[in-house]
This record gives sequence, structure tokens and C-alpha cells, in this order.
Amino acid sequence: MMHPALQSLRNADVTTGVVLLTGVDRLSLDAAVFSLMDSCPSACSIVYDVCANDDAECGLDIVRRIGLPLSNELSHCANDAPARVETMQVSDCCLSCTVKHDVGRMLEILHDVADAFLVVLPVGLEAIPVMQYLDDMFQLGAWGESMAVSAIGNVVGLDAFEERFFDDDRLLLCGVTEDDAVFDERSTGAVVSRLIHEASHVLELPVIGSGCLARHVDADETCDCRGIIRSIAANDAVVCPDVHDLVLMDLVRPVIASGV
Repeated sequence: MMHPALQSLRNADVTTGVVLLTGVDRLSLDAAVFSLMDSCPSACSIVYDVCANDDAECGLDIVRRIGLPLSNELSHCANDAPARVETMQVSDCCLSCTVKHDVGRMLEILHDVADAFLVVLPVGLEAIPVMQYLDDMFQLGAWGESMAVSAIGNVVGLDAFEERFFDDDRLLLCGVTEDDAVFDERSTGAVVSRLIHEASHVLELPVIGSGCLARHVDADETCDCRGIIRSIAANDAVVCPDVHDLVLMDLVRPVIASGV
């Protein structure tokens, strides 16, 4: 069965899958990206982050980083070749619109440089609006006929899951101190739940060191984090207990095999 978020896809001959990755913790996202990209040298990563900008209307800028396949360059893109690292202003009314429009533009430029694409969204950004926009672009443009969003993956670090899940304070988007911190208006716990529930694949990062097991355990000394995550996830979502055991193509193959 295909996850409801992906049922709108209609491409008949899909050969290039696009994985959208979400999360509320930049360190966990970076760890997952490193592991997934290491497993697939022919893939391209497009990673979005935000940084504080006091002069911007919304208080932040967007940073895009492109990681090309090891054997590929951008010479064929000529003047359209994007910079490997680029900072841009938030436009198009909101962060979500700015990111989804830029993702579409990058995939149109880079569509033939990789066998798969890993698109990492900024902390807290939901993937379904991006997926729906890309679905429309793939159907309207000849360049996208062989592309489809194959998975929405949400990275969950078990080390601090309980703290974030029950956190009613605003979600931290970037920064570490009171002077440079930028917050989302939504609570951290609400965002954690929404990202898990929309995902077709929940990618867990196991506890490192003492982690959560030392902070909250039941009488039988077991942690309930995985059970909470499973209860929030969609019924047909795949919950992966350790993202390091996955290869990127595990998230890409289902949509290619089904010829969605």
C-alpha cells in the first residue's frame, strides 16, 4: 500500500526518485543525510537551512547547499548552474513557498545529473505542500516526466525525543543564544507530531551513550519513545529503527518499482 501523502503521483515511467527529508533537530538531520548520501554515491543532495538576518522582514535567510554525485559536474548547465552554497531571502510570502519554488527550480536544472535526489527541508518545515507543488511541476514539464517524490522521511533523534515531544515552547529554527535565536510560532511538540504523522517513513536515530534511557524509563527499565512514535505515525508508514541501516535507494525504489 502507498502512503496517502504519495497517492496523488501519476508519472508512468519513473526512473528518478526524490526523497523529502524533515526534522526538528539540525544535528539529527545532518547525521541522517551523511549516512544516506554515503550509501548512494550517484545521488544529489539539496539541503536547506535557515540563518538569522536582523535586516530581513521575517528575521531570517535561507541557505541552500548542493552536494553533487561524485562523478558529476555542472558544466552542462552553462549559465544556469547553481552555486554549491547560496544564501537567499525569504520571498513569495512565506518560508514554505520560497523553499518549494526553489526546490522545483533546482530539480529542473539538475534533473539529469543524478539517479536520485535527497531534498532536506529546513527545521520544522512540513513536506506535503512541497510534495504537492513538485507533483504539479513533474506533470507539467517534460523534464519531470521521469521524476516523482518517492518518500517523505522524518528524522527522529531518540536522545531528546521525549523532551521535544512534550515541549510547549516555540520551536527553535536556528541560533543558540537569546541574541541570535529565531523561533517558529508553533510549539516544538506540535511540530514533532505533525512531521511524524505526515511521513511515509519515520527514520529513527538510536540512542547514543546514556541518552534518553538514562532520563526516563518505566519500572521495567524500558523506554516508551518508540511506542509513542509508532502511535503518532500514519498506519501504513514505515518506521525504521535505525537510519544507519538504510540505504537511500530503499526510499527511492518503491516508486520506481511501481511505476507510479
